[in-house]
Amino acid sequence: MKRSFSLLLIATALVIFSFCKQDILFTEGSGSVDYSCSGPFAGKTVKIYYHIPEGKISSMPVLFVMHGMDRNGDDYRDQWIAQSDKYGFIVLVPTFSSDQFPDDFYQRGNVTSEDGSYNPENERVYVLIEEVFNYFTAHSASKAKTFSIYGHSAGGQFVHRFLLFNPTPHLDRAVAANAGWYTYPSDTVSYPYGTKGSGADIKAYYSKKMIILLGDADTLRTSDLRQTPETDAQGLTRLERGNSFFRFCGQDANKKGYPFNWRKEYVKNVGHSNTKMAPSAAKLLFGDNQN
Repeated sequence: MKRSFSLLLIATALVIFSFCKQDILFTEGSGSVDYSCSGPFAGKTVKIYYHIPEGKISSMPVLFVMHGMDRNGDDYRDQWIAQSDKYGFIVLVPTFSSDQFPDDFYQRGNVTSEDGSYNPENERVYVLIEEVFNYFTAHSASKAKTFSIYGHSAGGQFVHRFLLFNPTPHLDRAVAANAGWYTYPSDTVSYPYGTKGSGADIKAYYSKKMIILLGDADTLRTSDLRQTPETDAQGLTRLERGNSFFRFCGQDANKKGYPFNWRKEYVKNVGHSNTKMAPSAAKLLFGDNQN
């Protein structure tokens, strides 16, 4: 009887072990996992490029890295590997293909419909970040309760709008780097340049920990820089636009008496380059001078 019971325990343990092994999709090193979206985004797939450094995965912080307009999540992952290994954090790069998530969905988040009306929160792309985070923790050894997020260029656009139009309950800190242009928290300007009629919680937006990170040599007006009367009113270059946006928001928060937990930092002698911005961003997020 005891022998049968022991064999039953061993068999049960093996089944549980086998199930757990199959359930772990994110392992140490670099790789990719396909996430199948549900709900309003059913039928769409987000490929998650990741890197997990050596060490105790369960206690590592998690960083989402948002790619630029080229949708090259694998390159962004590779450009962050050295920083991941140096500081011991996990990198997740959810990649939004242009065929499934055009600019209106990625850079502008599907916040509004074609007629200009605001879409429900669950139809905005930003909800997928929380979904991917929950998916990652469910299929890895991670026990992370929060994550940070960094985006460069088009990814910087994604990040600052993600904080503006999403509750972000698991967010720790954010870095929006070298964004091409911005959505101002202004109730007199319509989306995507302002927030008129959106109902966005501006007080909560200003209270989140965000760094506007600017390369002080990002001053070229190239063909991929949006150049409209509305964006040129923000400044003629990414550097000017980042400075103007930060200044507006700081003044607006002060006028309204809201706490303002943002910072602005510069990376010296760097233009429009994720590779060269990443080391400074990683140090700000995970180095000795984090706050």
